[in-house]
Formats: sequence, structure tokens, C-alpha cells
Amino acid sequence: MHRILFDEETDFMLDSISDHKDRARGKNPMNQDYTTRVNKKREAFGVNPLGNSGYAQDNTSFEFCEEVVRQSKNYQELLELKRRNAKQTVFVDMDNVLVNFQSGIDRISEEDKVKYEGHLDDVPGIFSLMEPNEGAIEGYRWLCEHFDTYILSTAPWDNPTAWTDKLYWVKKHLPDAAYKRLILSHHKNLAKGDFLIDDRTANGAGNFTGKHIHFAAEGKGFLDWKAVISYMKNLAH
Repeated sequence: MHRILFDEETDFMLDSISDHKDRARGKNPMNQDYTTRVNKKREAFGVNPLGNSGYAQDNTSFEFCEEVVRQSKNYQELLELKRRNAKQTVFVDMDNVLVNFQSGIDRISEEDKVKYEGHLDDVPGIFSLMEPNEGAIEGYRWLCEHFDTYILSTAPWDNPTAWTDKLYWVKKHLPDAAYKRLILSHHKNLAKGDFLIDDRTANGAGNFTGKHIHFAAEGKGFLDWKAVISYMKNLAH
């Protein structure tokens, strides 16, 4: 599929010696009309344009193909869900996704910052001090309307207050929308669902069997909650 849709990424295989030298100098040997046409296609697919030398700048074209394959594999399941008037399952991480972790750091003492340097998530009570990320509460509530939505987070093993504080945070900011929908686990890959909105690949997130919506990661297309909801609107039931 990738070879058919994005054959421009293999142009370099047919380079002459002079073409190869041009690319090494950062110059694309392909003509401008061809390059413009190719980049318009890539933009339409949500894939980043070719670089100045004509090479792909990242893996967004491969990620696009993986998404097409994933959606194709899940198509029959999606049809069955629609037949039963059911919804796809979405898991949402807390720290740096729903929750602004830095807002908690800003409220702890300088003494604690020094004492727990390198592992600030072990500061007792820090998770009770955090504010929601911009757009997070509204975004989560919207997801609940269109998907079977849960919070899937990891609490530090050496900070017992974190487990309680995360529960209290949910009760404070999402008392109805997330009622009995908080899951704390160090093995997110064990959760069975369609989407995981998470800013990291740690604690099993990278091995999640559904679609990992990599939040706030450069080049992934999901820098904020606005981008996430814009994407999810196309998949809402």
C-alpha cells in the first residue's frame, strides 16, 4: 500500500550520479511541478511534505497506511457495533493529557523540589494540586457523548497518596462523566479498546492493540485537545 500511495519516496532509487549529488546538497532533482503535485496529495492525506532534497522527512506516510489498515481490520467490528447501537471504547490518560502536571509542580515547596528532584511524581499530595489541561474537561465530556469512555492512568508505585489523589481529582473535575470509570494500571496494554489518548508509550501504552493517539507529540497531529476532538469527530458513532 505504501509503495502504491507514496511511490515518490522511492524516487531516489533511480537517481543518476548528478541527482544523488544534488540531493546531498539539499536540492531536489525532481521538477517543481511534480514535487508540488506530490506535496498537495500528501497534504490531502495529512502526511508531511517532502523535504528540500526530495526525501520524506518523517514516518507520517507509514503511519497513514497503518491507520488505513487498522480501520479496514476494524470495519466489520464497527459495523457490528453500529448494528447493536453500541460505541467504540476510548481510554484517556491523566497526567499531561487530562491533567496539567506542571501546575502541580508549581505549587509544591522549593524544599520538596530539591528533595524529590528527578522523581517529582513521588511528592506526597502533588496530584491533588494539579489543574486540568486546557480543553480537557470539555473534550472528555464530548468523548463520553459519542464513545464508551474511561480514564486509564498510572499512579507512582512509591507514592501511595497519588492513588487517592487521582480519584479525588476525577471526583472534583469529572464527577458525573467519569463516575466509576477510573482505571489505574501499570499495564495499559491489557486494556481492550479502540483508542488510547496518551502522551507517552510507557506502562504498556506503546503496545496498546487499538489506535494510540499520541497526545502533545511533535509530528503526530495531536498537539492539543482541539486536534484530538477534530480527529475523533470523523469516527464518532
